[in-house]
Amino acid sequence: MSEAHRVPLSYADVNAAWVTSALRDAWPDVTVSRVERGPVFGYKQNKFRISVDYAKGGDSRPRTFIVKGNFPGENDPSTGSAWAMANELRSIRDVAPLVAAPAGPQWHHIAVTEEASAIIMEDLTPTGATFFHAFHTLNLGQAMAFMDAFARMHASAWDSPIFAPGGAMGPGTLAHENRRLVNDVYFPTFFTPENWRSYVELPRGRALPSRFQDLDRAKDAWDRMWALMPQSAMVVIHGDEHLGNLYVTGKGEPGLIDWVARPEHWPIGLSYFMLCALDIADRRNWERALLSHYLTRLRHYGANGVPAFEEAWFFYRCAAFYPVMTWLNNSAVWQPEAINTANAVRAATAALDHDSYGLLGL
Repeated sequence: MSEAHRVPLSYADVNAAWVTSALRDAWPDVTVSRVERGPVFGYKQNKFRISVDYAKGGDSRPRTFIVKGNFPGENDPSTGSAWAMANELRSIRDVAPLVAAPAGPQWHHIAVTEEASAIIMEDLTPTGATFFHAFHTLNLGQAMAFMDAFARMHASAWDSPIFAPGGAMGPGTLAHENRRLVNDVYFPTFFTPENWRSYVELPRGRALPSRFQDLDRAKDAWDRMWALMPQSAMVVIHGDEHLGNLYVTGKGEPGLIDWVARPEHWPIGLSYFMLCALDIADRRNWERALLSHYLTRLRHYGANGVPAFEEAWFFYRCAAFYPVMTWLNNSAVWQPEAINTANAVRAATAALDHDSYGLLGL
């Protein structure tokens, strides 16, 4: 069966025949006799739990799974875009295995095509996993654990030759293409006058200080920030490190879902995480200690050329502008307005606290 035929275009395509074919990637002896689809969950209408019965080969296999895809046959924008789903699944399949990635659900089948992509993965609920959300910020112990996990992942490819031409994440690779799609295709849409106006006029935009509502000034700061980033080390980042993509396993280990993995400079991933995952008051009290912990753990995991604290503190504060722009311009298809507003305000408050505009020469 061709790859195209193996990707469900609608919810109804997730049937016993398709699940059997998909699971045989991992378990060739499996035959599924029945699939019961649960309700679609999450803000994006792109995932649901399935319960399965087996005709054979299922004695030691899970009875529930999570299926996720962009399901273009539903004709519903809230299922998400084809390129975003392809990016996510390539991140999980092709990029995350190349680094010391934190915990994540085991996947049993991934199929990616230009029109549609889908994954069958582990249902974490029976394992006792605890998921976070935008209004359940991390406590200090949880934040320290995630900083350790990010340090381990970043150290595993810290300024590595893997990013150079001919490397496993160099030009021409899927990892490099992920970065190109995000940085060179998606980000420039932020600053088209029509898009900018449409987002600034939403609650998230009007909740920001006026200096962040000015298109020309914001674009100048954005360009200056990116011009500065090559002075910091390249790593592999998760790429969307907000609370909705964080969880803790039943054993208490930090875990990540919904990857947008790509080679990127470390301050981008770290500032996004700290500014989105912490309450404003907690971030003010903890961020210096958390950054120091991150740098210490980088050295522990073998990274060479780890910056001194003051240098890292400078880059972190400059990069505080990054999540201001990403949350201001985040599609309403991807997150509800309350979450876009909460994260944009958290980030903007940090950018004000740290005078990110001033550090960038504005």
